[in-house]
Amino acid sequence: MSLGVWFSRLPRPVSRLIYPILRYTNLMRAVEMRSLAPWVGDVGDWRVLDVGCGHGFYSLVFALRNAKLDGCDLSASDLDAARQTAEGIGVDGRATYLVADGAALPLGAELYDIVVCNCVLEHIVDDHSALAGMYRVLKPGGLLYLTVDNAEHDLALGFLENLSPGTRARLLKPEVASAPTVAQGLDDYLAKIYHVQRRYDGDSLAGELQGLGFDVQDQHAYLSRLGAFHFEVFHLFRGLGTSRGLGRLIYMITSVLLYPFVALVDRSDYQRGYGLVYAARKAGAGDVQPAPEPLEKAPYR
Repeated sequence: MSLGVWFSRLPRPVSRLIYPILRYTNLMRAVEMRSLAPWVGDVGDWRVLDVGCGHGFYSLVFALRNAKLDGCDLSASDLDAARQTAEGIGVDGRATYLVADGAALPLGAELYDIVVCNCVLEHIVDDHSALAGMYRVLKPGGLLYLTVDNAEHDLALGFLENLSPGTRARLLKPEVASAPTVAQGLDDYLAKIYHVQRRYDGDSLAGELQGLGFDVQDQHAYLSRLGAFHFEVFHLFRGLGTSRGLGRLIYMITSVLLYPFVALVDRSDYQRGYGLVYAARKAGAGDVQPAPEPLEKAPYR
């Protein structure tokens, strides 16, 4: 059962109370939302599109702030979970979900004040069409908030490269242990389980966004060092994972506990990390402007 479906079964007052904390049970998503926060303020009259929303759990904060949220994904079951979560928290009247391909958005032009696309672009075969579609549906001056897998990242657990083949086989997932290097094995394993089509070079993707007409106003890496260590532990070692069972529970608890420290470390190192953040504004004079106050204060901030 997804976190969103479980969450939807709680009494509404309880779900509203614990939602701000539950959103931090996925460390990568929490860091992405923190990077988004400075770009949004009073969103009450905004229209928001979440491309590749999945279970929809993280973008519901927009609907809670009275924005009109649309989410799209290819998975009908994930969207059903998103609808249940929206209903459970009491924002189903402001959250709409549709089955749609990110590379062929079935939406009109210039509809949205902000488009959010978190770690989805690398899974889309025709990523250029997806970016062009996001540009098309944004209002003039609207914001694209985009995160993608970074092609350039360090292995925080680099000492694992020095382990003997036998020790690697006992400690690490088989797909990783059998690779020529731990770093290559991890990248290949992640690409396989998450269906990654490509990873991105920061400047190259920024150039593509500019070519479409975006003004790239922020570009930096995230999930470095401490965040990378946490990410690698759950994807490298046997018996640990992020999807189910005890490993899932440990991942959620450690995500909440480590979030403030990871956020601090990432802020001091915007050059490295497993992910890349882009904030890009569509050409044209719009009403959407960077806001000095965050969307919602995060725990420990």
